[in-house]
Amino acid sequence: MNSQRLCDLSGMVALVTGAGGGSRGGLGPVIARTLARAGARVAINDRTAEWTQATVEELRQLGLDVEGFPADVADPEQADRLVQSVIARFGQLDILVNKAEAHGSGRRSDQVTDDEWEHALAVNVHAPFYLSRAAVRHMRTRRFGRIINVSNISAIRTSVLNGVAYVATKEALYGFTRHLAIEVAQHGITVNAILPGFILTPKLAGEWPEERIEKLAATVPALRAGTPDEVAALVAFLASREADYITGAAIPIDGAVSVVPGGRVAAESAFV
Repeated sequence: MNSQRLCDLSGMVALVTGAGGGSRGGLGPVIARTLARAGARVAINDRTAEWTQATVEELRQLGLDVEGFPADVADPEQADRLVQSVIARFGQLDILVNKAEAHGSGRRSDQVTDDEWEHALAVNVHAPFYLSRAAVRHMRTRRFGRIINVSNISAIRTSVLNGVAYVATKEALYGFTRHLAIEVAQHGITVNAILPGFILTPKLAGEWPEERIEKLAATVPALRAGTPDEVAALVAFLASREADYITGAAIPIDGAVSVVPGGRVAAESAFV
């Protein structure tokens, strides 16, 4: 019997974007913590040094091997420099988790401003492209790599809650994932997307009233919200060597919302 630990990331280096804020943040800090606990050395990225450092300090207090790399990943030059800085610091980059995102405003097409539309494209589509392009150049030479794009269930089931800019860009990220997977499969690089549904992050719990959380959770077939740890566990598996033959996939983690007859719009209609 093989006694090797499942999802052992020892000897690997991971870059997680949108991972700032520590316990005040969203999925990013939890993903970073999970990868570090699995043995990876983790580069923490967010747009500001203060937000980045919040996660670094919390995870170092847990004895985890992490380092901060603040940068605006929607800027192509900063995105490229970020990847090169991580490689220069650690000597390699094995795992890229594109978590940074522009959140949905819920606005309809006739309400969305040009700035909101451009911002959603910049963060949700352009940034993963810039970072993946830089990472692939390095991963290809090592014949190993893991790129995990955090999309959303909205990519396959339209969400009336998130709004048009968010839905359109998350679906674009899904398409980018599939195409890039084909391009790099022969080089030992896997590219996958995860599609979280209603996940109760600390940030969301602090912003939403309990009544609203309970009402939305009731529209989920599992009758509850997902947890950040559940999402992070999926990321860790896709980052591991056990997932070597999984690529081009888009995996829902949504308590069965994506298979509700009529899709997510029907499920959310009771909420809105």
